[in-house]
Amino acid sequence: MTHQIWIINQFANTPDVPGHIRQYELGQFLVQQGCQVNVFASDYNLTQRQYLKLKFPQLWHRESLNGLQWNWLYAASYQVNNWRRYLNMLSFCLTLLIIGLFKPKPDLIIGSSPQLLAALTAWILAKLRGARFYFEVRDLWPQVLIELGGKSPNSLLVRFLAKIEHLLYQKSDRVIVLAAGLVDYATKHGAVQVNWLPNGPDIEQFKLEIPVEVAKADYHIDPERICLMYTGAHGTANSLDTIVEAARLLDQSHPQKFQILLVGDGPEKSQLIEQASGIECLEFRPAIPKGEMPKLLKAADGLILTLKDIPLFHYGVSPNKLYDAYAAGKPVIVAVGGTVNQEVEKHRLGFTSEPEDAKGLAEAMRQLAQIPLSERQAMGQRGQDLIRSTYSRTKVAAKLWQFIQEDLCVPISY
Repeated sequence: MTHQIWIINQFANTPDVPGHIRQYELGQFLVQQGCQVNVFASDYNLTQRQYLKLKFPQLWHRESLNGLQWNWLYAASYQVNNWRRYLNMLSFCLTLLIIGLFKPKPDLIIGSSPQLLAALTAWILAKLRGARFYFEVRDLWPQVLIELGGKSPNSLLVRFLAKIEHLLYQKSDRVIVLAAGLVDYATKHGAVQVNWLPNGPDIEQFKLEIPVEVAKADYHIDPERICLMYTGAHGTANSLDTIVEAARLLDQSHPQKFQILLVGDGPEKSQLIEQASGIECLEFRPAIPKGEMPKLLKAADGLILTLKDIPLFHYGVSPNKLYDAYAAGKPVIVAVGGTVNQEVEKHRLGFTSEPEDAKGLAEAMRQLAQIPLSERQAMGQRGQDLIRSTYSRTKVAAKLWQFIQEDLCVPISY
């Protein structure tokens, strides 16, 4: 029997554009198992702030990607996080509801956060179409709005989103969390069946034959300097101002020693560029397609991950860019705190500092630069071992497939 599966994430991407590709890779795996899979995502790309496929007045465009049916849906555009961001979310949900009501009936719908309204719409479609429903928790909303956005827990918006969050935990056939620390959280909020399926890369994509020297030359990286990279979103949560100030300190103490790259885009980028004025060792580069990321990481001597210092990030994150660094065989420098720092320290994968501590981050960068190349390579090898044992996208997808087979063989009870 062929299973019909829908995967819904407003911010899902294909490998030819910047951003995470978890839904793409899971969808491809399920197609290989004989499933018919539709992914629904916004055509308005969050990183590039532009439409990719749709031309006015189109609402929907479908393309087949090696058997995976990708549905690009209309959502209103926005440039900064003002009222238009909420219009963007609402318009995506409306388009999703319209398209979802007229497509062939699915057996399972997987609705993914952080967009809780989209996940709620996915659950409504599952109820209307008689399908099972999985709720995938990528980011913990509305908690992130409280801790990072400064919203009051008693605000109307937060209380509204909290009700949606609780409903999704309680009504889902299965809750999938990306961060191990969220298993207890989801259970306490009413979820019955909770499973940890972390982010993680496709190891095969990182098996590049090109020498490091060639990769450095292709990306105009000075082979005489220690090249450290951050790759990803330039937003408030990412605390990139900490990297900027750490680079300023290194510029003063170790001139001509480091080449630090911030690769990506986001709402804070122009402000960060202004803040970094005069820092010689720091460069800003545009976002690149996800499919090109393994080659870029090959050229690095180490990868950086920073986040804001809020309690949620100490237990509730599963950073794609960190696991990409592991898969690329590179040592890491992390300033996150909590479980992320603990993992790096436990497995000896690099160096850590406390979040939002520029001096500590600069010291971690100096420590990485001072150790021999052989030790940096050993750190990278331990990271690749951890990917194979824990974070391999193939292993994660196989576990998801096991859950799907178990659940779809049992009749739905109403």
